[in-house]
Amino acid sequence: MVNQTPGSKPNAFSMGSSSTTRSRRHAIPEEDATKLQFGEFADGEALTLTEVSTLLVAARAAPNVPPAPDNKVYKSTTEYVNEFQNASMEVSESMRTALMARPGFLNKFEIAQIMYLRPERVEVAVALIPSLERYSLGDEQETILQQLLDDVRGMARYGVRP
Repeated sequence: MVNQTPGSKPNAFSMGSSSTTRSRRHAIPEEDATKLQFGEFADGEALTLTEVSTLLVAARAAPNVPPAPDNKVYKSTTEYVNEFQNASMEVSESMRTALMARPGFLNKFEIAQIMYLRPERVEVAVALIPSLERYSLGDEQETILQQLLDDVRGMARYGVRP
């Protein structure tokens, strides 16, 4: 200990702390989606455009909510979401449920990407979502992923869970 009187609590100065130590504690983790490293967004949710659209509508329909912001960013976001959402909320929920049926198999980011992109084959999925490469080894895991991809495409096509 450094010059601490009996009964006093240690502080940053008495412990020999420096700005380098403090900055290491608050360092932002590296982001690399191919390795499923999302930095400060790691604990966030990955939503599809359908889910974003539903949230925007619900937020505007809630009681005592001020009117939608009258700015370019909000309007552009709403237009984009409305133009490119590609499934009903019911179908999105079915897709998410099917993709989450095997806990730990897919990351929430991968789930949202598969729901939106709907790749036909594992090879295409890996090309679009590089973190899925771990499932392209020709083993049982690849078969499971292919079945999930087929299920998602079936739900999108027929609107119900296959």
